Amino acid sequence: MKWVLGVSVIAIVMGWVAIMTIPAATASIDDASLKFLPPETKGIVFIDVAGLRNAPLVQDVLKDKNLVGQRDWGDFVAATGMDPERDIDKVTIGQLEGKDGVVIVQGRIDKFKIEQFLKDKGKESQTYLGQTLYHDGKNTFVIMNNLVLLGQLNGVKKVVDQMQVPGSSPLRTDLMAAIQTIDVGNQIWGVGDFSVGDLSNLGVRGPAPALEMLKSLKSGTYQMHVDSGIQARAVGNFTDVESAKNIGDLVRGALAVAKLQIAQQQPDVVKLLDGIQVTNSGSTLTLRIDESGELLKKLKDLRSMPIPGQ
Repeated sequence: MKWVLGVSVIAIVMGWVAIMTIPAATASIDDASLKFLPPETKGIVFIDVAGLRNAPLVQDVLKDKNLVGQRDWGDFVAATGMDPERDIDKVTIGQLEGKDGVVIVQGRIDKFKIEQFLKDKGKESQTYLGQTLYHDGKNTFVIMNNLVLLGQLNGVKKVVDQMQVPGSSPLRTDLMAAIQTIDVGNQIWGVGDFSVGDLSNLGVRGPAPALEMLKSLKSGTYQMHVDSGIQARAVGNFTDVESAKNIGDLVRGALAVAKLQIAQQQPDVVKLLDGIQVTNSGSTLTLRIDESGELLKKLKDLRSMPIPGQ
């Protein structure tokens, strides 16, 4: 079931690599996901996979086998009739207290066929509060019609506990307020608390001074809209003005150095970097990205770009 994590990671990475004004209405948390997220949830990432799939830029990328590689779901598709590329519509990732988290996948999911597939593969299972939990290494799954819950055992159990609560327990007020700042039409968005530890868990690495400054990052929002290009906005809230300014200066400096280094070898990449703007306002840092699809497609040529000084 690594395809679930694959879809999630790909979507998040697409977002952080890449807002123009989008219609002035706000997004809302998906009702089907809300009932699974306990009040202790401290961060949410939502991915409209169906919306991304229909975006012209994504369709072009999926056609380029050199960018995405060959994908073969093999026995899974044959046994379940489900093609993840076609049948997954929405992915919600909830970060709970500690390191617990859960992924909620919605789409055309046949509970009986997928459970039979897991049984045929010899996956261990247990019953918890009326739900069957399947184990695959460190991952635990709960399969429902048109929905899959995925995460480590402790996080999945917390979600199953939440399912027993009548109605939907409210999320934190600050989290709901942050969701209301997300513009409608974004296929990817995220809100919540962040820390250097959370970034490390996602595999984010960087210079020690930068990571030290990021210790003052409290919370933030991210939103991305994909059509023929990418428009994105990330807002970070820091504990103090100086930390926000230092991170902003670091990013602006890195962009300036990169432009100087590649100006002659790859002028098109300079245009790409020009689409990244970093601004400060008090203890808030805002990163805006506006890139055309044509420029983004040229990223694949970076592999062969000569590195200055080498």
